Amino acid sequence: MIMMNKKHSCGFSLVEVMVAMVVGLIVMSGVFALHSATRKTQVKNEEQMDMVADARFAIEMIAFDLRHAGIWGGTSDYLLIDCYYNDPGCSTSSTGGEILPTVLGTDCAAGWYYDLENPVVGVTSGSAQLSACITSREAGTDMLAVRYADSSPRTILEEGQVYVRSSNLGGRLFIGDKQPFLDINDASSLTNNHEVHAYLYYVGTYSDVPGDGLPSLRRMSLVNGPSVEDQLLIPGVVDFQVAFGEDTDNDAKIDRYIDASKVTKWTKVYAAKIWVVMRTDEKQDSAIDTSVSFDIDGMTTSYGGTGGNRYFVVSSLANIRNIKREID
Repeated sequence: MIMMNKKHSCGFSLVEVMVAMVVGLIVMSGVFALHSATRKTQVKNEEQMDMVADARFAIEMIAFDLRHAGIWGGTSDYLLIDCYYNDPGCSTSSTGGEILPTVLGTDCAAGWYYDLENPVVGVTSGSAQLSACITSREAGTDMLAVRYADSSPRTILEEGQVYVRSSNLGGRLFIGDKQPFLDINDASSLTNNHEVHAYLYYVGTYSDVPGDGLPSLRRMSLVNGPSVEDQLLIPGVVDFQVAFGEDTDNDAKIDRYIDASKVTKWTKVYAAKIWVVMRTDEKQDSAIDTSVSFDIDGMTTSYGGTGGNRYFVVSSLANIRNIKREID
C-alpha cells in the first residue's frame, strides 16, 4: 500500500481563492467596461455615418432638381409654353379639350407650381415669401423652390396630374388624361407629354409630429390632385443655407455667390452652393460642451453648446444648366 505525502496534497487556501476571484473580477470588469465603451463609440459613429449618408443623399436630390430646373420637355424656353402662370395668351383649352392649370387654394404662393418663368427661386431666412403652404419653419433657415418637367415622356396620363406637352417648337401645360392639341408640330415624334415637378425645400421645426423638438429637412411637393404635399426628407437637420452663383457682366461666367435677397435676375444664376447642418438625436453627456463652428457662405456660424447633441455639416455645389439666359 502506497501512502501519499500530505505535504504534496495541499490545495489553495480560502484566502488565496478569494483573492484570485477578486483579481479575476477586476480584470473581467475592466474588459467588459472597455468592450462596452468601444461598442457605444462604434454605435455612435455608425449613427453619425448614417446621418451623413442621409444628408449627402438629400443634397444630391436637391442638386439633381437644380440640374434639371427649367427644362420643359422638348424646350427650355418657357415663352414657347402656353398656359404657364400669368401667361396672357392662354384663356381656353385647345381642341383636345384638356383641363388648364389654375391657382390652388393651398399653394405655396399664387401659381407657384406652374410658374415656369422662375424655375429656381431662393428665399432667405428673413423672408415670408412662398411660406403660405408651410405650417412651421425653423427660424434663420433658407428655402429653395425648383420646377421642371420629367425627362422621360409619359405615354399613360393620370387624372389630376400636371403635365406639359412640348417639342422644341412649343408646348402647353395641362392637367389630367386629356392631352392638348398643339398648333405646331403636334404629330411629330419629338412632341411628348412630360410630368411637371415642383418642389419647395425648407427646414421644419419637427420631424414626425409638430412639437416633437427634432427639426428636419422637408419639402412641399406637387402631387396628383393637383395638390401640394408636405414630405419629410431627413430628421435632425437644423439649418439649410443656399448661395447662388450669379453672372453680373453677361459673360456666361459666375462673378459672385450671394444669398437670394441679393440676386438681381434669376435667369443669370448659373449655380448654387448648398449647406445642410445636422445634429444627432441621441445626446452625449450634457456636461460636455459640444459647440462647434462651421464656415457657411463665408461666415462663421456656431451651433451646439452643453445640450449634449453633436453637430456636423455637409455641403455641395450644383450647376443650373437649363434656365433660359437673358442677354442685356
